[in-house]
Amino acid sequence: MNLGDLDVQLVHHSRPQVQRVLTSERPVTPLDVRLEADRSPSFTSTDSDPTTVVRWLTPPSRAYTPQPQKSEDTLRSEATIIPDDYRHSIGANDRAYASETPLVVRFDEEQIRSTEAEASKREGKMDALSMDSNPPTPVDDTPYIRFAIDQLTRDQDIRPLHRHSSPASSESYPVERVVSDNGLGYMSAEQEREAMRLVRKHRSSPAEGRLFAFNATRPLSIHSQPSQLHLPPRRPSDPDIFMPVELANNTFRHPDLTFVPAILRPFSMITLSCLCLLMTAALMFCAIFSTYHDGLTEWIAGIYGGRYFVFSFLPQILAACVFLYVQCVMGAITRMMPYMMMAMHDAESRANALFLGIFPRTMLWPRWNGPISINIANTLFWLSIFTIPLQGCLFSVINVDGVWRWTAVQGVAWTLVAIYLLMMFAAVITALFFYNRKTGVMWDPRSLADVIALLPRSNCLRDYPGTDIMRNKEDIRHKLALRSDRLGYWRTPNRERGIFYCIGEEGASTRQYTLQAGKIHEKPQAAWDVEKAELYNTDTRFRYIPWFLKDTFVIFWAVAAFIFLLALFIVSFLPSTAIRKGFPPIVSVLPNSAGYSPANFLYSFIPSVIGMLLYLFFQPLDMALRVLQPWVELGRPAGATAEASLLLDYPATLPIACSLKALSNGHYRVAIISLLSTLFILIPILAGGIFFPLVNPAMQIRMIPNLPSFYVVLALLILYLLALLMLIPNRYEMHLPHGVSCLAEIFSFVHASRILDDSAFHEPKSKSDLVTRLTGEKTRGPFNQRGERNRFAFGVYMGRAGGECLGVERLGRRGAQEVVILGGR
Repeated sequence: MNLGDLDVQLVHHSRPQVQRVLTSERPVTPLDVRLEADRSPSFTSTDSDPTTVVRWLTPPSRAYTPQPQKSEDTLRSEATIIPDDYRHSIGANDRAYASETPLVVRFDEEQIRSTEAEASKREGKMDALSMDSNPPTPVDDTPYIRFAIDQLTRDQDIRPLHRHSSPASSESYPVERVVSDNGLGYMSAEQEREAMRLVRKHRSSPAEGRLFAFNATRPLSIHSQPSQLHLPPRRPSDPDIFMPVELANNTFRHPDLTFVPAILRPFSMITLSCLCLLMTAALMFCAIFSTYHDGLTEWIAGIYGGRYFVFSFLPQILAACVFLYVQCVMGAITRMMPYMMMAMHDAESRANALFLGIFPRTMLWPRWNGPISINIANTLFWLSIFTIPLQGCLFSVINVDGVWRWTAVQGVAWTLVAIYLLMMFAAVITALFFYNRKTGVMWDPRSLADVIALLPRSNCLRDYPGTDIMRNKEDIRHKLALRSDRLGYWRTPNRERGIFYCIGEEGASTRQYTLQAGKIHEKPQAAWDVEKAELYNTDTRFRYIPWFLKDTFVIFWAVAAFIFLLALFIVSFLPSTAIRKGFPPIVSVLPNSAGYSPANFLYSFIPSVIGMLLYLFFQPLDMALRVLQPWVELGRPAGATAEASLLLDYPATLPIACSLKALSNGHYRVAIISLLSTLFILIPILAGGIFFPLVNPAMQIRMIPNLPSFYVVLALLILYLLALLMLIPNRYEMHLPHGVSCLAEIFSFVHASRILDDSAFHEPKSKSDLVTRLTGEKTRGPFNQRGERNRFAFGVYMGRAGGECLGVERLGRRGAQEVVILGGR
């Protein structure tokens, strides 16, 4: 009897088709007999041939011996042939489901007997051929069997593996080799049992949805929407692949994904444009009026009068207000850009979105990793760092008919006019870019809870196992290569699931669940080979901290600041070099016809630039504390409530508001550092107007300081040193396995957490809804009489799909392993 002449081949770009291939003449081994006994259906006949092998998959490149021809009617009765026009009308993954031809054909008794007769005739021929002294060389079926098992054992949730080795190499396929020993006895019993186990596992037709769910390419290579493909009607058992949905109407259930922070909306951008326009108009007025009226006003009252404040300090104060506004705008753009790029239709634009920074950085190194229009706007906004130093040297005095008069320096004034016009142009670009644009979010994603709320129904987390203990962003990027995750509304072929919102992967299937012990559990994904000791290793847990917060650098900042401040005090108050006496200028102090004085420019612009650098250098320190504070709270032995951890939004809060919020939460270091970070803007403001060339009673021209402003600068520098010293203690709790500056790094710490299954994160309709769910009290019960609130922690926990992970989990979960919170030193 021959039941093994049904063969599934991969032809035409690996598309599965059912064809009949005669296999009776293929070599048969004892192991093959056992495999066939496990795989074949049961029959009542006892005359069946035990040496038949059912081969499930044969690579198209395999050559086989031509078989005796059968009549057309016989072939048509034995197997159903898929028409060519139908083959090309459907997708590669749907062909197996579109066809109604079963993968295993059950033969009736009459057909079995006729097949047995033919087999006996062929056996006689084979006996005659066996007398030949030169038998044919046997063909090694190893690569074909391994190739077949690999194709059939692909789980619908496992991601495509990039393999470049040949099919014959042992590393090409992640399955155990199923090879018979042809009776030679070199195959161990354990290997045979493993081979039997694999074949029994896949002895029937492929699991429901397996062929359809196999996604050979990442969404980056998909150029057409699934809805545009002409697919045949799917069976109810088809996998639930993700298909993007564009909604035309704004409803309460499915609001428009066009949220834009208030600071990026048209009204705010118009306000910023008006401020730039007003500064431009004032500068142009001063420059033009000074030219035609021999200056602006007379010099009176010296460097301690009101006019000196107006011309030496007020311009910098106004420029600082605009500069802080621009900083907040750039911070909001940075926060929104990854979500906006994931909401774009172009897969190439979405490819790098997961690795874009979501927190503002110092303006010393602007980022150019967004759309061209935003890159242009950020570059023009970046020019604002020069406005405060230039405003410090905007005005000088000239001698007009023996009278000293205040005048505007023409070169500086028109340079500032150009910068403010460019900033206004950047505001217009930003307003047009964000106006009525799909941003992909329902509300402002300011906290960890906002990020986690995007993941509960996501299908893109299957590639994240192991990323929780990786060292840096580049390692995670390498593991998540060629991704183009999309943020928006989705649906599946199963209309009953409705439309839902999350970060997803086009063409990939949903997460799979199983029912175990009466409870729903997520189907285990591909395991990541991580030693348990590494998860519990404190060196791994407390490995990373931003480089400028490491012990060496923090101590260096403090020591350098102390030395600089000590030298400044010595020079300023030593009797021989007392600053109150002034110092001789190195360059000329006489202004030209345009009002430019080298001495005035040098001792106004340079001190202000130094002050601006000190201000900008402190910004990353402040932002790092804001970003890491939620993780510090999660790492405490008792965990933290949602208000003190997941809902903290310090990085997105305005400067003064951040200090007030941190103070109310008891985060005093964050409150003080944030307040000082904003207060240090006074250093470049005051430094630009401290020195002014005057003639002393000895008729010597010297640079005389404005002592009140100088003393205020000294006080600010002392606070600067104290702020650096505040960074030294209690930094060990800030350490993490890797950074959390982008979405991929944050996802790595929550990808397997059971908080994604909590009702608090299940389709919240607004930020207030999310906050209400997270801050609500637990249900009162016999073990919870006080109605305590849920607490969250960062540690080792049992993931949803099995296996231990390192990340964020809720404490006190029933029936689950407790979170192991690793302690510091």
